[in-house]
Parts: sequence; C-alpha cells; structure tokens
Amino acid sequence: MKFISLFAGVGGFDLGMTRAGHECVAMVEYDKAAAGVLAHRFPGVPLFCDVRNVSADDLPDADFLTYGFPCQDLSRAGKRKGLDGDRSGLFFEATRIIRGLRKRGLQFALAENVAGLLSADNGGALARCVRELLDCGARDVGWRTLDSQWFRVAQRRRRVFLVADFAGERCDEILALTESLRGHPAPSRGAGERVAPTVTDGAPFSRTGNERAECEALICRAGVAANAETLVDQSPTLISHRSQSGPLIFQPRIGRNGRGYAAPGEPEPALNGADAGATSDMRQCVAFSCKDHGADVGTVSPTLRAMNHSHSHQNGGGQVAVAFGHQSSASQGASVSEHISPCLDNSKLPAVAIERAPVRRLTPTECERLQGFPDDWTAERCQLTSDGNRWIAGDVEPQSDSARYKQMGNAVTVTVAEWIGQKIQGAMQ
Repeated sequence: MKFISLFAGVGGFDLGMTRAGHECVAMVEYDKAAAGVLAHRFPGVPLFCDVRNVSADDLPDADFLTYGFPCQDLSRAGKRKGLDGDRSGLFFEATRIIRGLRKRGLQFALAENVAGLLSADNGGALARCVRELLDCGARDVGWRTLDSQWFRVAQRRRRVFLVADFAGERCDEILALTESLRGHPAPSRGAGERVAPTVTDGAPFSRTGNERAECEALICRAGVAANAETLVDQSPTLISHRSQSGPLIFQPRIGRNGRGYAAPGEPEPALNGADAGATSDMRQCVAFSCKDHGADVGTVSPTLRAMNHSHSHQNGGGQVAVAFGHQSSASQGASVSEHISPCLDNSKLPAVAIERAPVRRLTPTECERLQGFPDDWTAERCQLTSDGNRWIAGDVEPQSDSARYKQMGNAVTVTVAEWIGQKIQGAMQ
C-alpha cells in the first residue's frame, strides 16, 4: 500500500511502514534538521515544509496516511493547552488534508501521540479527535495505548495510536494484540486502595526444597536480620533490615569463615556489616544517611544523602556516620573523611568504596537503538533549501549530537510502527 507521512520527524513511522512492505509517496516535516535526515534516508520522496500550506491537491494518491502530530500541548509536562494549543492543534490541519484525500480513495489514517492525549482538555481531547475523524467520513475509529518495551526495544514508552477506517470497520483487527483469548480468563478485580508496601514490610523470600534462595537481588526483613549463613551458596546482593535504632542498613552474606567478609576464593560481598570476628553484635553499615548529621534517621530514610561531614551525630546510644559510614560506638568511631564524599566508607571494613562514579548518559547511537532505528540513522543529514513549500536536498553533512537526541525524543518507535503496518496489511488482505 502507498502512504503519506505528515509530521514525519526522522522517519520512525516511515521506516516501520516500509519494513512492513508499504511505500511512502510523500512526506511533510517542518523542522529543517529532521527534514534533512528524511531527505538523506528517503531520497526521491517528495518532501514538503509546512503542513499548514499543504493541500490535498499537492499530494499524490495514497491508501493511508500517518501523522504523529505535535504533543507539546498534550504532554503532562507542558502547559496543557490541549487541542486549542498552537502546536497540538495542528491535528486539525491533518484532518483538513484527510478530507481531501478521502475523496481519492484514502482508506486509513493513523495518528500517534503521548498518553496525555487521554487526559488533556479535562479528558475531552480524545473525544474531540474521534468526533473530528467521524466528521471526516470515518466509518470506524479505534485507539489503543501501546508500550514500546513490548516491541523488541529496551525502553518504556507509552503512546496512544488512533486509527480511522474510511472503507470498513477494521480498527479492531488492526489494534488487536491477539487474535483470540485462550481458556477462561479470571474475572478482573477492582483496583486496590491501600498504600504501596515499603521496605519495612519486606519482600517475598522463597526457597526451594534444598534450602537455597531463589534469585532475589534484595531480601528485606523487618526487625531481626535474616540468617545470612544459609545463603552461602547463593548470590543475593544485599540483605536489608531495619535496626532497632531506626536507620535502614545493609547486611551482606556471611562467608564460610563465620565472619562478615569473604574468605579467600569466595566472592567479595558488596557491602559488609560486621567487623572482623564480630558475630551477634555486628557493627551495622548505614545504607541511607540523613540530613542534619543523621539526626532524623529514626523516622526518615531518604534514598541517599552523600553529605561531606567530618563527624558523627549521637543517636539512640550510638553514632551514625554520614554517607554509608559505620554505625559505631564511642570506643570505635568511624566517619567519612572530610576530604572525599564517597558513597561507601570502607575505613573499617573490606567493602568497595566508590568515589565520584557518575552514571554516563546514553550515546546518540544507543538512543537510536532504543527507538528501533539502525545505528547512525541520524548521524548525517542533507543540507536543505526551500522552494516555496518544498525542501530541496543538497550536500550531506554530519549532524550534532544535540540534534540527534532531540530527534530520537520526538520519534515514533520503528518496531511499533512496523507491527501496526503489518496489521494494516493483514486487514486489507
């Protein structure tokens, strides 16, 4: 089938539909940098500038149309002007073109936008879209929220896809996730209203018949620490429990030597909560230090406060060091050095201290992979000049990383578009 792409971006819809066997016959993209990528990747396809200046007469005949219209006025992060906003309101420019193409055999129109479409305009934005498409002559309109993580990419990206069928009633075939339901599905249950469980409630701790722990990264216990010696042959990263003095602490697995650090040949524990030789009276590692030198650890457990303090604060009969220090007594004091601000303090224990280890940002190529594009899809673009409302391609040039990040953030996930394209093909057949 032949299709036209409005608000084409860098071709997420177009690449996915092409992989599904369809042919793109015209594109419209206002952003010059993104349009340059389209001109480079889809040479020979007519490329228009401004959707507001495009009429149906400017476009060739097509079987369906895709339009990922702007989301800024619908997103929960914006001012939420809804379909009355200058950018998201361009939806009505798409329906203007749809009206003209429908008279020439257009069968489907496929839109994509953020999940905020469902709640914008006080919940009325989606209804306005449906009414507008019905006014355009659609015989069937359907929508579904699809998450990219279920389409072979490693990211969560929920988007609403809206299908209008002008030649039949096939939206359910296109958007159905399965062909049928097997067996007798259990009846749905009402949404719960209780508070989500906290770390003090504990997490499920399952064991097999041979008393070995299942693969659990974090085993939570309230009150008394779990018996770590039974986990010698396992690899739980941490066993957490709340000490009587309040702060959340980590206790590692115990080595075969009975001490809190690994014997020679054993894996080094990630965090050690015991001094050498200590058994029942273990020196506990403070996992979550708190503001005011730890004065509020009895009631607050913030995720991490890596403050640089050179002393500890008296609390509950013991001292609590800041930023993953040790809970120490008066005779055994240990606090984070005043010269560094590490996440872990291993001044007393054989734990691994991590200093200034930032999480790096994703590369542009990794962002392309997360959206289902081939590597370096946006690395180059054509230089463009405008001729009326048409883009004219020139020489190919490298593209900045900042432009590539922006383009991937705005793109339609290719694998989702490909899946819908296959469903459209099946509905036609």
